[in-house]
Parts: sequence; structure tokens; C-alpha cells
Amino acid sequence: MGARQVQRIQDSVHGLMEFRGMETLPIEMLRTPELQRLRKIRQLGMCNYVFPGAEHSRLSHSLGACHLAIRFAHQVQGEAQRVFARHLVPDEHAIVDLALAALCHDLGHGPLSHAWEREIVGEDFDRKAWAEALGLDPEDEVSKNGKWHEVVGHGLLEWPEGQLHRLLELHERDTVARLRGLLAGRYYYPYLPRLLSGDIDVDRADFIMRDTHNTGVAYGRFDLSWLLSTCTLGRSTDNDAWVVGFDKRKAVRVIEQFLIARRALYETVYHHKTVRCIEGMVALLLRRLKVIVMDGRSLSSMPMLLEPTLKVMRGQALPQEELIKLDDFSVFVLIDIVAEGGFRDDTAQDLARRLQARDLFKQVSVPSERIQDFLGSANAAEKLHEAVKPFVPGHGRDYVLLDQTRFSMMSRNAKHQAMLVDAQGRATKAIDHQSFSAYRDPEEKREWRLFTVAPAIEALTRVVLGPSA
Repeated sequence: MGARQVQRIQDSVHGLMEFRGMETLPIEMLRTPELQRLRKIRQLGMCNYVFPGAEHSRLSHSLGACHLAIRFAHQVQGEAQRVFARHLVPDEHAIVDLALAALCHDLGHGPLSHAWEREIVGEDFDRKAWAEALGLDPEDEVSKNGKWHEVVGHGLLEWPEGQLHRLLELHERDTVARLRGLLAGRYYYPYLPRLLSGDIDVDRADFIMRDTHNTGVAYGRFDLSWLLSTCTLGRSTDNDAWVVGFDKRKAVRVIEQFLIARRALYETVYHHKTVRCIEGMVALLLRRLKVIVMDGRSLSSMPMLLEPTLKVMRGQALPQEELIKLDDFSVFVLIDIVAEGGFRDDTAQDLARRLQARDLFKQVSVPSERIQDFLGSANAAEKLHEAVKPFVPGHGRDYVLLDQTRFSMMSRNAKHQAMLVDAQGRATKAIDHQSFSAYRDPEEKREWRLFTVAPAIEALTRVVLGPSA
């Protein structure tokens, strides 16, 4: 496959993105159905119900991450030339591999991303069945331990009849194997995978900027150019291995800015109370639909478009040709049909109608600590369900939304931790919670919220706070 001289894409976040020579290969991959599916999956799920501009897709994010992968790889290449012999310096083939891996890092995400994976697939999904349906080795590390979207992403890359696989292998034999290795944290330049998966990586660098831009908030900004310029190589003080890190003399404040930008996005966008309410209502509806489908009930009128969606709800593992039909559009069609009585189920119809009309649950005004204390009492969930039942057309469990937000500043996995490199080339963990003036809390942050239909607010408040409330 011949590479074009230059490809240009005008991006709302990064401006003019130029891909030259062999680096145009990721652009050639965009015509494949496997990547085009990501156009129909929103990066931020249901956030557009609160932030109307948050309509951007996982494809635009993946393309932005690909662009940043090339920029960071060139920076690392320049740094490597200072310390390595020529044959140890990443060449143009390694840069293209990194760019392709960044482009494909979200390949396996399903409709509405996290709600779908949590409520329909579940954490205990049949790994062996999915690996076999996708033609993967069930004993492969990703098949055994990866998240569902990671297993699916590797399956789409390994699909021999898929256009993406064919084009990659036409470019160079074993490209798919190298990309799968990169995505799993393995590569013949062992320091490069950290650019794809780490506390500071091309994925986070793009989505922080892109989500900030499209939601319109002013809190998630950082100096990308300065961060890029401080990227370097050093020897880890833990095991003497070469790692990608950031110049300790110059990068501390921009890393602090990066981390605060990410935390601000979680607090103002991803964990916004209305966003979490909508996502929770979608989860309740999906959970209800899964019960209905598992009971053997079918839609009164079912478009073929929905068959893959319903198969996954039944617990079936799908091959790639059906998986590429799973996207946000198919789920929204399903919600519309359910809202019109397609399953002849009052609860599902009511929840779907509420989502259509943006008739949302309301937050119960109880502090997080009191909710947590209440949940530790006997039969807590049953008490909440009984309190709501008089106000809803169905079981109370379908109308009580207990939401726990979680946020961890840094990874506990050493392979993903950001590193600072001193003047002697020694690399140590970037975050010791002493270097950064604006962030001192090393613990994972959690908060409980409780939502339900408006007429049941008073009843739930009394249950949680006690009769004197």
C-alpha cells in the first residue's frame, strides 16, 4: 500500500493536523467499517443532555489521539537519539505503529460505552465464549483479563475477513500482531506503550482538551505544547529499565496543570449530577430490558438493526460481522420503540418515555455520608424500593438510583505511572503528593448520590434520615 505525500485534517481542537509520508497510513484506515462505526458512538455518552455541544464521537477522539501519538513519538525519537545507538532509536515504522494503535485504542467500545458494558455485558461476561466467537485464543492475556471492550477491540483487529485487518496486513505483514502488543503494553521498544496507556498519555491528553472544548467548560485546560516539549527518556530507579518520562526541572507545573484539568473535568462534567442521573436512568432501563429479553419476551415489531443488540442482552457472544452493527443509534432506536410500548412493559415504557422527554429523576437532598451510613443498615435497598413503590408503575427497584462517583488521581499500576526524569537521567514516580501544591489528597475520592421520581423525594428522605426528617 503506497503512502500519500501528505494528508491534512482540520480539527476543532488541534487545528490543522498534518500526516506526512508513512504517517498517512492511519488516514487510509478511516475508510474501514470497523473504524467508521466509532462515528456513531458518542465520546461522552449522554453528556449532551446537559452540555449540548458534547456531540463529538469516539472517532474524532481516536483521530486526535493518533495525531498526538505522532507528535509525542517524534519528541521521544529526538530524545532517544541523544542516548541510544541508531538501531535503538524508534524509526518511522515504530511511529506509524504507535499512531495506528492510538487510532484503534477505542475500537471495541459498545453503545453508550460504560453503561452498556456495565449493565448489559457485565463484569462477569463469558470470556471464553467471547474469545471463541471473535477467533481469539481464550488463554491470551487480553481474553483472560481484559475488559470487554478490550477483548472486542482485539477481536476486530484480528478479524481476517475484516477490511481493517486486511489493509493493515497489506501494508506490512504482522502489523496487527504489533498493534495488539502495543495495546497490551508490549513492544520491541518497551518504553513506547506508556505513551498509549498511562497517567499522562495521548488518550488523556486528547480527551481532556476535546471534552473541555465541546462541553464549553473553562476548567480542563493545560499547556499541551509545553508538556510535549518536556517529554524525555530516563532509567527507572526501580528496575533500571528505560521509560518515557518528563523533565523534572521543567515539567512539574505542567503535569500539575494536566492533573488538575482532568480532575476538573470529572467534577464539572463526567460527575455532574444531571449527567450521572441520565446515565443512571439509561442503566436502569437497560437492566430492565435485559430482564425482559432474558425472560423470552420479544418486541412486537423488531427491525433487523436491533437483532445484535438483543442477542447481547440475551447473553450471546457475537462474531465481528454482528458486533460492528452495535452503536448508539441502534440503542436509541430501541429506546424509541420501547417508549411506544414495543415490549408491552409499563416500567420499561415509562423509563424510555422519560428519557425521550428529558423527564428526569430528581436528587434526594441527603449528604453522601448519611447515604453511606444508611446503606450499611439491614435491608437498606428493600426499604428504599418499598418507599418508592406507591409512586411508580412497577417495582421500586427500577426507580431508585444509587450513584457512587469514583475518581483516582493516579494509577496504582507501576507500568502506567507518570515518571519524572532528573538531570542525571534517573526516572522516579512523578506523583509523591509533595511536589504538587494544588493537589495533596492521595486517596481515591468517592461520593454517594440518590435519585428518584419527584413525587417520591419526601418518602425517600424520611427513610434515609429517619422519621424526624
